[in-house]
Amino acid sequence: MEDRKRPVPHEPSDDSLPPFKRPALNSASSSQAPQNSHQVPQSQEDVIHFQKEAIWRQMMEYKRERNMLESRVEELDKRSTYHDDHLRVIDAWWAQLLDEVRSLAGEPDSSYQNGASPEIPSSLLFNDIASFTDHLKEKRDHITSSLQALFSTIRSNSSKNKKVEEVEELRSRLSALLASEKARKVEIARLQKEKEDANSRLTEATIKYMTAEKKVDRLKSQTLAKIERQAMFQSNAGAENNKDGGNCDAQSAKDQEINAKVAEGNVADAEQARKEAQAIASKQKEELQQLQADNTRLSEQVTTFTIKFGRLSEEDISKCDAYKNLKVKLEDLATRFNHIEALNKELSERTEHFEAERTKYKEMILAEQHTVISEMQLQLSRTEQDLARVRAARDELIQDQTQRKTREDQKLGSIREVNELAETRASRIVSLEMEAERLRLELDKETLSTSQSFTEWGLEELRQKYEQLDKAYKVLTQELPALEQAFKKAHDQASRKVAGIQESEDKMRRLQAEKGKADQKYFSAMKNKETLSAENRALKNLNARSTDIITQLKDAEKKVRDLVVNLEKQIAEMKTVQQTLISRNREHQSRVAEQNNTIDSLKSQVAELSTYLKARDAAVSRESAGRREAEIEVEKLQVKLEDAQRCLENNRPKGSENSQLEALRVCSHKIVSRTLLSNHAAMSSVDNVQTREYPRDQENVPTAGEHSQ
Repeated sequence: MEDRKRPVPHEPSDDSLPPFKRPALNSASSSQAPQNSHQVPQSQEDVIHFQKEAIWRQMMEYKRERNMLESRVEELDKRSTYHDDHLRVIDAWWAQLLDEVRSLAGEPDSSYQNGASPEIPSSLLFNDIASFTDHLKEKRDHITSSLQALFSTIRSNSSKNKKVEEVEELRSRLSALLASEKARKVEIARLQKEKEDANSRLTEATIKYMTAEKKVDRLKSQTLAKIERQAMFQSNAGAENNKDGGNCDAQSAKDQEINAKVAEGNVADAEQARKEAQAIASKQKEELQQLQADNTRLSEQVTTFTIKFGRLSEEDISKCDAYKNLKVKLEDLATRFNHIEALNKELSERTEHFEAERTKYKEMILAEQHTVISEMQLQLSRTEQDLARVRAARDELIQDQTQRKTREDQKLGSIREVNELAETRASRIVSLEMEAERLRLELDKETLSTSQSFTEWGLEELRQKYEQLDKAYKVLTQELPALEQAFKKAHDQASRKVAGIQESEDKMRRLQAEKGKADQKYFSAMKNKETLSAENRALKNLNARSTDIITQLKDAEKKVRDLVVNLEKQIAEMKTVQQTLISRNREHQSRVAEQNNTIDSLKSQVAELSTYLKARDAAVSRESAGRREAEIEVEKLQVKLEDAQRCLENNRPKGSENSQLEALRVCSHKIVSRTLLSNHAAMSSVDNVQTREYPRDQENVPTAGEHSQ
């Protein structure tokens, strides 16, 4: 702010600006001099001075824009660091998620990364989006490949059905963590929205501040004030020239004195407005700095919280209640696993007793399968014969369809040729009509030539002759293209027809040759089919008698027997587990009901607290806005009071005989003191609210004694 302050124009330390000159009002000579100076045009020195002053104001505006752009660059730098941290947190979170999934799948510890992820390449922060997309694609492929391997491991272990409860608990824990993470993301989005709103308000305030500084610079300009006074004096001087010449000198002196006072009053009002604007701008700048500091503090807190929740340490996880519950349940699962293993040994002894009974059942199933296979082979031979008959009928239908298509194509071709001939006929008719018109004109020409000789024709007859010849020429020019077009169409049609006939003859010969070849192929294929069908029946009979089917059936029987044993074991285990789960489910339902009741009560409390906090925040914002307005009004009144005291000191009389000025001074003091007391009452109410709500801001609020001073 110190760099932006411009020195007052009438200070003697400013060497770049001329001293502030007041017009003398005491003598007639001094009053006549400014009049003459206002009536003459501006000198070259004044014009140069005015240009320098305008350039200086423009440079100050550039300086303010430079400062604003530097602040924006710093803000963008902070935002870029925040986004870089966010990307690193996302990478670390994915790696941690893979570690957790690996721990659930029971993979060895050597493949863990323990939440550590490789650093993001620096090129991804500067290159285009394509490189970043490739990076994300590689990350996705890595995660999908890892998850496929893990899920295959989980599917292989799922047959044992040992860790079902543990997986469910971990899924519930993962869903809870995801829900909490989404809630934090929503909170971060809300804080970012508030930050954007604060930035927009800051931009608006800076724009207002810069416009106010421009106005202050223009008010400070001595050259602009001088030009305004000159315009005012010139308008008054032009009005005075229309009056009588006897009282010209005395009246001009009085008008100059009045105009000088008016000009001095305008400058004083402008100076007072400038001081008020400076006080308001300084107060608004302090508030903006405070808002910017709060904004940076909130953004740092958001970044720290994001990093903290994205990289939870082992101590934080061990202190979690869900981790302790999972540990207790894992111990319970170990005891249950030992009990189930003992039960498995007993059931394996029982399965050996049932193997003898299953062998008899297997022999009966094999005999039934032999009979079913022989029946299916007979049915297959009958269906093959039916298929051959259907294929022959299909070939006949396809051939008939192709013949009909060729006939339809020939009909369409003849129709097209007839249409083309009709078009050529129409064009020929048009050309003949043109020819008839031309012949008619020639006939008229011959009649004229027979009636009169060429030497006897006049100018009008020659003009008519020229028009007739011109018409004949135009008719000829129109007739020739039509004749050419008709000739071309007829030639093209004839050539196409000849080519079509030749092509159809070639096609007919080729189709006849292909038909002979197809008949030969069909007969040879039917012979081959008969031989292959005979061989197929012989091979099927041999395959039915082979012993490979029996060995395969034995292997399948063994697999079925093992599967039945495993299923019976699982049924027995599931029955015992079901009883325990039913009892535990009842206990959990009672606990869930209690927790739902507590959650409902806590939700109601949270809703009440949120409404209370919203109301209190709204009241605090209203009171802070009132406090800011009161502070601005106090600054304005203080500036007015200082100006009034300065004017009173300058205009105070030497003796005590001027009682009117003394009375005015007392009245102005009373008015100012009354306004200060009313503002002090508003400020004291705001101070009380601020001390109750925010004790740390109590030092920045001025007390009643300071306002009264």
